[in-house]
Amino acid sequence: MDIYLKQAIEHVIDRNFGDPIYSQVGLDLNNINIREYLSKKIQKISSAQTKTGTLKQDSTMAQLVAQVTDNFTDTSSKIVRHWYETYVQSEDAPGADAFVVLFEKDTEMYVAFLKVNYHEAFTHLVGDADGKIANDLIIHQSILAGKTQRPDEGFTVKISDNTYELIEKKYTFSGEKMEYLSNRVIESEPVASLDDNVKTVKKVAEKVAKSFDIPKFDVVNNVKDAIHETIASDGEIDTQQVAQTVFSDNISAKAEFESAIHEKLPDSKIPVTKEVQEIAIKKYGKQKLKLSNGIEMTIPLDVYQDPNLIEFVNNPDGTISVTIKNVEEVISRL
Repeated sequence: MDIYLKQAIEHVIDRNFGDPIYSQVGLDLNNINIREYLSKKIQKISSAQTKTGTLKQDSTMAQLVAQVTDNFTDTSSKIVRHWYETYVQSEDAPGADAFVVLFEKDTEMYVAFLKVNYHEAFTHLVGDADGKIANDLIIHQSILAGKTQRPDEGFTVKISDNTYELIEKKYTFSGEKMEYLSNRVIESEPVASLDDNVKTVKKVAEKVAKSFDIPKFDVVNNVKDAIHETIASDGEIDTQQVAQTVFSDNISAKAEFESAIHEKLPDSKIPVTKEVQEIAIKKYGKQKLKLSNGIEMTIPLDVYQDPNLIEFVNNPDGTISVTIKNVEEVISRL
């Protein structure tokens, strides 16, 4: 994903020192470190936890997005101010810096809101004590996360059609933990993330398996295989294909799964964005197993599906035997 930054600005939201400090000058995008920092943060908005949706045309955020290319600096302050009016009401939401970025991707213009929380970190301070050099240890309480870490919260909006990607956290409002960013700030009900949808499919499959005395181990791994296959080939979760893969030999279980999943998900086919598809293929391309005896294994999917390389046997006493076959070399790593 190639990102071309056009304008960017940083606003300070230090809750220990009162109201936000709104910058009147944009960041220097000729500085390669700033460009890399912001580009990485924008890229990390896309993940398996990303929610998607479309801003309502009459919402405050949609109106601000429509203005951002004409008056970037002023509109960026309005976006942050609109967000902060809700954020400040939280009892435990931390201090942070808020970045607003105008960028181009695939010939389309986008605006990003990135919130990066403060962290504590120690550093040195070189000073003078009675004419002698004195090195001291001090703590900084407003350190931002590095470029390899994703924003704590944020969203990107395609300006042409108001479609968005969003990641958010729960904070306490009037004693209740809630995800405020979607329902209070952008005023839009997002589509569930890939992870949330996968958890729903897995939970329904496990419940059906229990009703039909199908081993949970087999069902969970087959669900993961099926989801990986449909995302890799079609860019979507196809619950009908999942049903066929997991319960193909049990028509009654297959029918019960399809009925139950229909009540939980809005559609039998749930598309994912190109960026999330790439992440999902990598994430679900391996089986991670933890055995009851403490052994943990990470197995590539093609190996896991090959009975000539690994075999799982359900024993009469209810235990499972795992046989790893045709290994030419074992490498021990510290």
